[in-house]
Amino acid sequence: MVKTAVSRRGFLAASAGAAMLASAGGAIATGGPLASGQAFAAGGSWGSADVEEDRITTLCAGCGNFCGMAVYVQNGTIVRAQGLKEHPHTGGYLCGRGQGYVKVPYAENRVRTPLKADGSGGFQEVSWDEALSDIAQHMQEAGPQSTGWFQDGRGTDSYYTKRLMSAFGSANYYDESALADIDISTVIPTVMGAYPAPSAGKSKCIVLLDKSSYEGVRPHEIEEIIKARENGGTVYVVDPRLCSFGALASEWVPIKPGTELAFLLGVSCFLVENGLHDQAFVEANGNGFDDYARAIAQYTPAWASEKTGIAAEKIEEIARALAEAAPHCYVDLQWAGTLGSGYANSAEQIRTLLLLNALLGNFNQEGGLIFPTSPWLGDDALDQTMFIPTGQPSAPAAGEGDFALSRSTSCQAGLRAGLQAAVFCECDPVSDWPDAAGTAEAFDAIPFKAVIATELTPAAKRADYVLPALTFLERPGIVGTATSVTSMATLRNQVIEPVAPDAKAIYEIVTDLAGHLGLSEYFAFTLDDYNEALCAAYGVSYDELRRASVAELPGCTLQYGSMPFMMSASGKVEFSCDAFAAAERSATPEWVEPAVQPSDGKLRLITGDQFTQVRTYTLAAEGLRKDAVDNGLDRLWVNPQTAEPLGIADGDRVKVTSGTGETVATARVTGQIHPDAVYLPPHYGREDQGFSARLQSLIPCQYEPGTGAAMLNETLVTLQKEGA
Repeated sequence: MVKTAVSRRGFLAASAGAAMLASAGGAIATGGPLASGQAFAAGGSWGSADVEEDRITTLCAGCGNFCGMAVYVQNGTIVRAQGLKEHPHTGGYLCGRGQGYVKVPYAENRVRTPLKADGSGGFQEVSWDEALSDIAQHMQEAGPQSTGWFQDGRGTDSYYTKRLMSAFGSANYYDESALADIDISTVIPTVMGAYPAPSAGKSKCIVLLDKSSYEGVRPHEIEEIIKARENGGTVYVVDPRLCSFGALASEWVPIKPGTELAFLLGVSCFLVENGLHDQAFVEANGNGFDDYARAIAQYTPAWASEKTGIAAEKIEEIARALAEAAPHCYVDLQWAGTLGSGYANSAEQIRTLLLLNALLGNFNQEGGLIFPTSPWLGDDALDQTMFIPTGQPSAPAAGEGDFALSRSTSCQAGLRAGLQAAVFCECDPVSDWPDAAGTAEAFDAIPFKAVIATELTPAAKRADYVLPALTFLERPGIVGTATSVTSMATLRNQVIEPVAPDAKAIYEIVTDLAGHLGLSEYFAFTLDDYNEALCAAYGVSYDELRRASVAELPGCTLQYGSMPFMMSASGKVEFSCDAFAAAERSATPEWVEPAVQPSDGKLRLITGDQFTQVRTYTLAAEGLRKDAVDNGLDRLWVNPQTAEPLGIADGDRVKVTSGTGETVATARVTGQIHPDAVYLPPHYGREDQGFSARLQSLIPCQYEPGTGAAMLNETLVTLQKEGA
């Protein structure tokens, strides 16, 4: 176990590419490349001191958190960005990814006009009308059941894209949740029906589980965890890899990857067997607790120790620390990353984690988990004479699906469903999805493909049409919500005039495409019409959102100490769950073995987004790409116990081989990863961006049986020093 101290400076220094993590008031210059280790103080300026700055509030698009930001512009050019103090996700802070990503409008590889494949490996420029007319014709020829729409996890303008496919009569809308959070988004409605968030500032004990599976986090949450530490709170990082979040920890507790479920079961068993759980809370708000208690009695800390490699005494220590701190404590639920899609037992892990927090009675408690309130808009919330209902497609989505718990179809399955036409909106399966060779083959097998993108991605280069999209700073957005103790309405505002003048916003592309499909009646409204209607339903001012990007939602302030409304089948926390039983799973939590086990020189390959990247799209911002190159962020993490017998030293080139494929990576030999595992980040497989180590060549296309999750950490690999 590793003890650590924490400070804001220490956290920034511990993170790869310290420039990317400049916090309150800091910013990254967009006029030139970033220097490694460069950081800027509050109030700095990187344009001309003699030129007045314009300040425009908007929302970031560096990940799905959509944090509030203030962007400063001189002579029409972005010079810096800061976190928006009024936004609950930022609190005045902005992560390095968000600061670096503001440079994306100036990417050299921008798509600037509609392009049509010329049949010789290149493209010719065409008009919007020609491109959309041909795309519509191919969609109509393929028909609703054989046309698909694929969209990345940010879901830009998804109201429009989903509406288009529904109006077209197709259920073939695929997002990337199977690669991120499908286990989480499936299990929460089943077990509780209410979505939690951490309230860290007054916490006395926090367990950060598998934070290395997704190092991205809401900036305000980092400050809250630091505040908890400064106030004497304990933070355990239970993780097979010590990533940048280790600087926030009191102690790193290394765990054998794939056994996080066993750790949670061991802690839960100890709490219940010793009467350390909040019995009054469970009795008032739980369903099926007696069955649950009997089921987990077998999962003692000694049993969990054999599975996880964590000493039974340490598991008991963490359980007692949580019990003593309760209700001002929590076990963190990391959204996105591989916590929600990593293992064959990830769905069971999420359920056990949620129920462990319920044992602590920490719901809507300061320092625990909060369940923010926000408006729910029913079908009648908008004027149906303007927003005409599209109806529901008659046939299910194409592709292997109907997983027992999620009842959804994976994006990977949709790609392999025999579609005849498809649109790929801001997603790049060729770069980002598992089974690189198989995915490229499935992509190419679709006879007609159009890609909507800001840059000429590998997927775009294989398409029949490429449609230029505006970046998030060149267009307005749709009114949304940011939930917190006081939930807010939010709005992305346009910051600069388009750098690519012929590019369009996605909502504009969809509206125009609908016209060519004969579906204009479903889009007989403007973006302002839609936003005005949403603001009226939410009870906020559209003018205020256009001014400030945030506005408080009336009646959506949380009362600490209240019990959140559970929308589960019983209206309570489902300690014993009929939905799991109906899916032919145990009604109560149980141990599920990972799909693969390291042995005979084979190691578990684990992955997860780094602090400054998501997928490969953030590398379009030159500063973020250069930081990754300069700091060797694409390296393969290998434990010395693994490296030394193989003759692998730090900096050596290593061939990594799985049953799916192989790649070559530069080794980072470090004790900050469990000996049973190696880690390779998912962002750096594109040689055109200066990288070569490709994770996606190693991971097969596979599905967790209950949810369709991609099981991104269920691959075994062997290592060989290059030239050995």
